[in-house]
Amino acid sequence: MEGKEISVQEILGILLGHIKLIIILTIVAGVAGYSFAKFVLPLQYTSSIKIYVTNGNRNQILDDENTINVQDLTTARNLAATYIVILDDDLVYQAISDNLMKDYDEDDLKDYFTIRMDDDGREYIPSAEIKNLINITAVNNTEVLQVTVTTQVPSFSADICTYISEIAPEIIKRTTKAGAVETVSPAKVPTGPSGPNIKRYLLLGMIAGFIIAVGIAFINSFFDNTVKSGEDIKARFGVPVLAEIPDIFMDEKGGSGKYGKY
Repeated sequence: MEGKEISVQEILGILLGHIKLIIILTIVAGVAGYSFAKFVLPLQYTSSIKIYVTNGNRNQILDDENTINVQDLTTARNLAATYIVILDDDLVYQAISDNLMKDYDEDDLKDYFTIRMDDDGREYIPSAEIKNLINITAVNNTEVLQVTVTTQVPSFSADICTYISEIAPEIIKRTTKAGAVETVSPAKVPTGPSGPNIKRYLLLGMIAGFIIAVGIAFINSFFDNTVKSGEDIKARFGVPVLAEIPDIFMDEKGGSGKYGKY
């Protein structure tokens, strides 16, 4: 049996027939998304630093006329991608864990991190948890790396940035045997939250509510087997319709069609 084709006019009719449901669900889902972001999700604080990457000693970038050597800059940009991979290593995360355990009491950390103990009885924070807080990118495809750290505590974000700026030169020098990095400016403790993005959750909630409402509208329409017009009778039973009687009370019943249901 061939599937029934549905016209744009019929689609609009289905949507208009369920317009109240669509509006209500869209608003309710939007409010739910807003409330979830506002009252359930924890506040996030972001701190960042920029690290300048050079191909060796910084003075080597300048030629005899004290101008920028383009070849060295190109090499530095290529090295930036390599340095990102090097810094994304458990050794770096373990060093950050050691610094956090040294600078903070366990009671200050356990509310935000999982504290585990290794075979030697040393407490540490799992590398995966620290990795999820850090994002390292090359700024506009240049030789400058931007390290961004987002946590639930402002001082954690700034301190982790500082740890990376202290760890990076040693790790990179030992790994590559060449190149160098220099922190452009120290990390600052964030004074206000950077997240969650309440507007984003509000929008996502409204979109989800709208999609669900539209889905319900079409499902209801699909399973609705009532006859609404002579065309429905002709299409369903293959018999001609001699006449149609309009329902003059349709508006009072809240209907949107011209004819009553048979």
